[in-house]
Amino acid sequence: MELWRKNLYSLWFAQLIAMIGLSLIMPFLPLYLREIGVTGREAVKIWSGLIFSAPFMVSAFLQPLWGMLGDRRGRKPMVVRAMLGLALANFLMGFAQTPLQVLILRFLQGSLSGFVAPSLALMASSAPREKTGQALGTLQSSLVTGMIIGPLLGGVLAHFMGYRPIFFWTAFFCLTGAVMVMRLVKEEFVRKEKEKRATLGENLRFVFRSPELRVLMILMVLVQLSIVIVAPFLSLYVEYLKFSPEYIGLMTGVVFGIAGVANAVTAPFWGKRADRVGYRKILRDSLVGISLFSLPQAFVTHVYQLLILRAGLGAFASGVIPMVNTIVQRSTAEKDRGGIYGIFQSGLLLGNMAGPLIGGFLSASLGLRWIFLINAAILVLAAIWERKAIRGNT
Repeated sequence: MELWRKNLYSLWFAQLIAMIGLSLIMPFLPLYLREIGVTGREAVKIWSGLIFSAPFMVSAFLQPLWGMLGDRRGRKPMVVRAMLGLALANFLMGFAQTPLQVLILRFLQGSLSGFVAPSLALMASSAPREKTGQALGTLQSSLVTGMIIGPLLGGVLAHFMGYRPIFFWTAFFCLTGAVMVMRLVKEEFVRKEKEKRATLGENLRFVFRSPELRVLMILMVLVQLSIVIVAPFLSLYVEYLKFSPEYIGLMTGVVFGIAGVANAVTAPFWGKRADRVGYRKILRDSLVGISLFSLPQAFVTHVYQLLILRAGLGAFASGVIPMVNTIVQRSTAEKDRGGIYGIFQSGLLLGNMAGPLIGGFLSASLGLRWIFLINAAILVLAAIWERKAIRGNT
């Protein structure tokens, strides 16, 4: 088997296992916070937003540094380091007794995490140029597939074991992913002492002085913000829709998972199609699609209506991030690609950080349905702005 294919399959399974672990508890954070003493619906919403966002507050600033270190020392060690760090942080979280302790350990998780950017850089460097879109789209699908299986499995574990043991399962899954990368992924990395590599400041200037990369960076922040703005509160929305209290945990896992199922199924398709018709076209079509499936979620009256709309959103969401990553890959030098991907991963994490925080305060002050309306407005504006911004710079 070709080395790039072996790396793709190995990274795919390692990321899948780690992401399953990381997704186990996320849908149930509000319910877990009630269990450890947070009272009042507004307090639960605000604490959920803070704890969900905490790792991204730290990781967003560290990603470019980890990416640069990967360019100098190899991308594989960065993937292993991040997965081991996630395992440690979540293992400690299993012993937390208060929401403040969980928050502090989530900050620790953010300082140690970050395996996506080095995985992308490693894969982009080893795949043939004509297969880049397919390879990155397939690799991206592992993250989404993990986000499908994680909530579903987490719902089962929560139903039978409670919430606290889930943190230990998360640590186990992340440790398993790290071992897989150590044993199976082969990186042909040769450190060239005399080759000048860009500094963090040079990488930042490169991104923000390029009209195309600057637009893609801001677009990534906005799209990710709009996607995760509702994530910490889906369990409360399922409860709000009068679903049976006995099965709220399981149904929340299904609501989370259905978007991931659609995302994983369609991600390779978008990647192959983009290699033929163009990455920008697929990016724009995907932005329109997720906008159309976001707005009606604010008006559903039953959980099963929400399931259908979440599936449609997931199908089109899989065409956004892989397209951005592929365009970035084709616009950067290989020697600095880890650092550039680190900057874009920071944009992704800034969206992950801002979305739950904004969602927490909006849901506490305006109500849950308003989150979906604002989410749809952000996506529509982002799609319109991207077209005008690129047209104005071409």
